[in-house]
Amino acid sequence: MAMSIQVVYVLFGGLLLLLVCFLSYLLIQKARLNAFRAKVESYKDSMKESLFIYLYRKDEEHRVEPKNRIELAGVEELLSGFSAAVQGDEILNNITLYAEKVFTPKYKKELHHSRWSVRMNALYAIEDFGLTTLTDQLVEMYEKKNSTAAEKNQILKILVKLNRPEFVMYMTNASRPLSEFMYRSLFGTMNSEQFQQFINKFEDLQEEIQLPLIDMIGINHKLEYIDFLKMHMKSSSEELRIRSLKSLNALSFPLRIEELTNHLQSGIWQERMMATKLIGKTRDEKGLSLLEQSLKDSHFLVRSNAAQSMMKIPTGKEYLVHVYKTTDDKFSKDMAAEWLEKGGVTVVE
Repeated sequence: MAMSIQVVYVLFGGLLLLLVCFLSYLLIQKARLNAFRAKVESYKDSMKESLFIYLYRKDEEHRVEPKNRIELAGVEELLSGFSAAVQGDEILNNITLYAEKVFTPKYKKELHHSRWSVRMNALYAIEDFGLTTLTDQLVEMYEKKNSTAAEKNQILKILVKLNRPEFVMYMTNASRPLSEFMYRSLFGTMNSEQFQQFINKFEDLQEEIQLPLIDMIGINHKLEYIDFLKMHMKSSSEELRIRSLKSLNALSFPLRIEELTNHLQSGIWQERMMATKLIGKTRDEKGLSLLEQSLKDSHFLVRSNAAQSMMKIPTGKEYLVHVYKTTDDKFSKDMAAEWLEKGGVTVVE
């Protein structure tokens, strides 16, 4: 029994010693980090003005040449702040040229680091500074089987911004399917020529690429593609029709009533809903009778958007009052009352 208690004490003492050592290690590491950060901040304070003058004026007397880890970290943070804050192609080009000379060796090494977080931070920095010196290495990294999805996505963003031709092939033949959000993000960063490349080959694209491409026409207000959207609102694909109608709505483009009639009869409630929204954009009083029929729709959002669209058409409010007073359809009556009250009209039985 006494021996067992002694063993427990020894184990407890060993565990306590281990915890003390671990805590001491953490405190030492924290102290080192604090000291490192203090030196970095001090260096940034001393070099901020010189770096700023160099980047704006290309004055070689103020050129900053970091010589160690502390100075590299300080310059990197200053440059990142400048890159996010300044405007103008000339100053941004100066930042890129400076970063390429100073940081290319550092990022080249970090792209091979065993830690994923280090590799990702290097990729983010390459994008922020617009570095062109490592694009061949980025292409090699993208094609490696062990590169993670996050790494590939970030590399794609960089290749798009640097207009490397490989990005088209990588986007259309991705070894791992990209998310719709990622496709939107990539299309959103493209210049007009890059975007047009995908429009030109639209019919050859998979639908998971076509859909976000159509979305970005509306989101980025690309009015030059209205005819393209009008063509695809007649597509045999239900989702392509819905997305095309949605983008036309985002563009606030007034279609003719005749172009929307078939969509109001669709078996898909999302398509019917988008059609009711677009009829409101026409402000055509011929659409009021069609919207009255949509007030009887089985889906709440179709009914709600139909009433809302009626309120946007001249004489629509009066028409909705008439519907409220004369209809025997409970759906129509309730929705008319809701939107009339929102429009400041008091309905009384």
